[in-house]
Amino acid sequence: MDSPPSKSQHISDHLANERTALAWIRTAIAVMTLGVAINRFSLFLMEFHQVAPQARALNRHAETVGVGLVILGIVLMCSGVWHYLQIADAIEREDFRNRRSAIVLTSLAVLAVGGSALVWLFLT
Repeated sequence: MDSPPSKSQHISDHLANERTALAWIRTAIAVMTLGVAINRFSLFLMEFHQVAPQARALNRHAETVGVGLVILGIVLMCSGVWHYLQIADAIEREDFRNRRSAIVLTSLAVLAVGGSALVWLFLT
């Protein structure tokens, strides 16, 4: 007779950790997509000369914001994977401790880059 497969004591914890990792990945994709959109839109405006010559410098800053958002998305993706692995290990060791600093730092980074994009939108 075959014995049933062994089950982890913490299946629901691991599944919740996986859902959280998927949320990090979705957020990273959204941030990168926004960065590409801002970057491409600023290039589109410059290409079709819809921007006054004095505002071209602002568009160059928008390109930088777009690249910054893509980099932030990559960092979020890597952080999400690292966080997932750390939490999975902590669940198995039954030594999980909630760290608020990662959430606060991520929020501040998104606010900083998003605020830069908002300033660009108001100035153009």
